[in-house]
Amino acid sequence: MRILAVDFYRAPAARAMPGSGLGLAIVAQTAAQHGGTVTTEPHEPHGTVGTIRLPRSQG
Repeated sequence: MRILAVDFYRAPAARAMPGSGLGLAIVAQTAAQHGGTVTTEPHEPHGTVGTIRLPRSQG
């Protein structure tokens, strides 16, 4: 996940598509600000599964 959450990172396969490369960096930063985490895992035969975990509210 580290490289995916770097500002302006664009995977080589995604460079032909529009975008700024900020999406996952913003998601990771927002989750962290709320005490959460973002993880990714490869999903064969292709693709990636992303998981956002946030703590439950105690209120």
